Amino acid sequence: MNVCIMGDNGSVHIQKWIKGINERSQIRVSVITFNRGFRIEGVSYFYLKKWTGTKLDYLLNLFRMKSIIRSIQPDILHSHYATSYGFMGACSGFHPYIITGWGADIFDSPRNFFMRHILRYSFRKADAITVLSGITRKEMLKLTGKEVSLIPFGVDLTRFHPMKKSQDGLVRIGTIRTLSEKYGVEYLIRAFALLCKKHEQIRLEIVGDGPLRNSLKTLSEELHIEDKVIFHGYVNQMTEWVKYISILTSFDIFAILSVIESETFGVAAVEASACEIPVVATSVGGLPEVVESDQTGIIVPLRDTETTAKALDFLISNAAVRLQMGKNGRRKAEQQYNWNNNLNQMIQLYENLLKIDFSS
Repeated sequence: MNVCIMGDNGSVHIQKWIKGINERSQIRVSVITFNRGFRIEGVSYFYLKKWTGTKLDYLLNLFRMKSIIRSIQPDILHSHYATSYGFMGACSGFHPYIITGWGADIFDSPRNFFMRHILRYSFRKADAITVLSGITRKEMLKLTGKEVSLIPFGVDLTRFHPMKKSQDGLVRIGTIRTLSEKYGVEYLIRAFALLCKKHEQIRLEIVGDGPLRNSLKTLSEELHIEDKVIFHGYVNQMTEWVKYISILTSFDIFAILSVIESETFGVAAVEASACEIPVVATSVGGLPEVVESDQTGIIVPLRDTETTAKALDFLISNAAVRLQMGKNGRRKAEQQYNWNNNLNQMIQLYENLLKIDFSS
């Protein structure tokens, strides 16, 4: 089987799909992308040209994309992200064609009249549509009458698993996020500052980079907690695996405090659960699907610093509950988010499409 994937090769999530499918026997993978990103051995990459550095480049590259597809002669064309690459794939006229919706493309883009029509056009051209979460599937069905398959973005349970914690007496609260406004890291820092008035042996560790990094560092200084907050910067799990997993598994509590509905899945929360780490998450998007409140973690209102602090305080003060929630999270990851099973679902979809005659 020859599969051509279109998507942003700068995204670690796209890279994970590419790598997972490429590792399956008898599947050859090609990638069409603007972003040179990280190259996976055995995968063929074809790069689009950034003529303007704007969305116009998707239109300007349509001829080039069609030429690449003709040269690859794939059995399956699969675009990740319903707008942008999804629209390009729809314009190719190739079949069978799959679109995977991620989040903002389904929740935010339809607010724009023009983008809503682009989405509807793309879905009309698609032979199969997939999403990562139930809430995204519900939103997607407002835009298309076609069947939408739920295929989660799970974790490799052989790589993400619990490891022995440090015995230094510290309780580590951690997050792995892009440092931008929509991910609510500010509220985590403010909640942590409240906790520091009660607990001495706690640390906050932040993995990620983004436009708010300097202002978040300044905030921790203004709250006089800079000696207890560690900014690790961006760590790519594809290229810096040992560092990534050692930091993640050192956490006692994981926090994911997004403030927008287009946080439709929360992969980092699933990774934490697989490592038996309880998760404190906001009640937005797909996070309540991933985190079962009082079972695998605690759901809190968005932008609510005090309630978040109380949830974190409860887990800091109750080690037994913390450990049990972690074990519950691992069990949920095994049942619903086993990456090997998710890959099997996607490949089965490919095989089903190949049985259909699209020549007529």
